[in-house]
Amino acid sequence: MRGKTEERWKEICERAVVEQDPDRFVATIQELLQVLENDEEQRPNSTGLQEPPSEKPAKLSWQAA
Repeated sequence: MRGKTEERWKEICERAVVEQDPDRFVATIQELLQVLENDEEQRPNSTGLQEPPSEKPAKLSWQAA
């Protein structure tokens, strides 16, 4: 199931990138969100909660200390 979902959201993203009509763009994004929400609900051990962003962003290896 996981591979099918990934294939689906990639296809929707490709459509969204080239969509010129604002209403169809919004509809495409809503479709994408629905696919991602459905995938999240079907994952085992999914609580639906996300970690809050950290107060201080981590430094990347290429950033100066």
